[in-house]
Amino acid sequence: MSTLVTQEMTSDGPAPIGRHLAEWRIRRGFTVAELAAHSSLPAQLIESLESGRDWVDQRRVLSTLAASLRLDPAELTSQPYTPCGADHATVHATAWHVRRHLARLLAGEMGHVHTDTEQLAALVEAIRTADDGGDLVSAASAVPRLLELIGSPVHQPGNDVGASLSSAAYTAVARLLRRIGYRDLAWSVLHQVRPPGEDLMLAMVEEVRLLMDMGKPGLAVTRAADTDAALPFEVLLPLSLAHASLGQGAESERLLEAAEAMVLGPDEASAVASARAFAAAERGAFDQVLDYAVEAARLPAGDRAGLLVLTASARARLEHFEEAVTDLVTAESVAPLHTRLEPLARELVSVLSSRAGNHADIVGGIAARCGMK
Repeated sequence: MSTLVTQEMTSDGPAPIGRHLAEWRIRRGFTVAELAAHSSLPAQLIESLESGRDWVDQRRVLSTLAASLRLDPAELTSQPYTPCGADHATVHATAWHVRRHLARLLAGEMGHVHTDTEQLAALVEAIRTADDGGDLVSAASAVPRLLELIGSPVHQPGNDVGASLSSAAYTAVARLLRRIGYRDLAWSVLHQVRPPGEDLMLAMVEEVRLLMDMGKPGLAVTRAADTDAALPFEVLLPLSLAHASLGQGAESERLLEAAEAMVLGPDEASAVASARAFAAAERGAFDQVLDYAVEAARLPAGDRAGLLVLTASARARLEHFEEAVTDLVTAESVAPLHTRLEPLARELVSVLSSRAGNHADIVGGIAARCGMK
């Protein structure tokens, strides 16, 4: 192992994916050459990741390494992260409330209730709006009351409105859990959804995104293929990324073109441009990432922060390190916890800490807020 990785194993400093990769490779008894052969990734890439000379910014690489080591990607990214600061602690507590709710469901302690549909609808909308707006604290703060109102997820005849709202509520909670790194718990929540008819697609969008984050793009593709309905705009975008991460560029482009044909306004056009940027990153086309990002001017704050992290990584790949720091700072200002809990952002903090020149203090501040030092 490199000196860098060895030092980080015995320190409280940043913990890039390369550190965990080295740990798990040794634990599994692989040499670098053996892991390279098993994963079909270049040995030089594995060595560079473990030495800290390179970093992970492609889903394909992360999911391939995790699968080759028989791991969930979270074992390499260290998610969910230990709370750092009051805001993170508030969001982190969401997992406790959700586990308690699921335990009560399993124990049969939650019977059919007369749901206050007006209040439930308002809470679902509040969580979605706060999540989209980059305010995870407000979204998380609404979850306990939301769980109280959902009641039993079992469909009640004649109450399609209640069943639809219950499904929307569980989907909103699953999305929040995915964002903060509790993907297994998000999966459990998502499978409490019992949507009537047309509401099925709402859950499918989140299921595809969740499978992607769990390092299972192939399953995401299969899940979408299992439906007989025509795929809506919202599903096509994450599905295009799933194909891109599988190296299926032609199919990814076909889905993006199909989504582009459905665009009704600037918000949808921005979403397609952002999806194209993420697909370009999977191909290693970093100049294209920056070009497409310019066209994505109308994203919600949470998504905009994710795109800014992506462009920061693309700039770092092009050795524009100070511009990369600027994008990372902007991402944190737009959606603080979205950025601090994003594995790619934390990878960049590790990378930029030694390459940011006059901006090293700024990167150090981000590292501190992420709980990385």
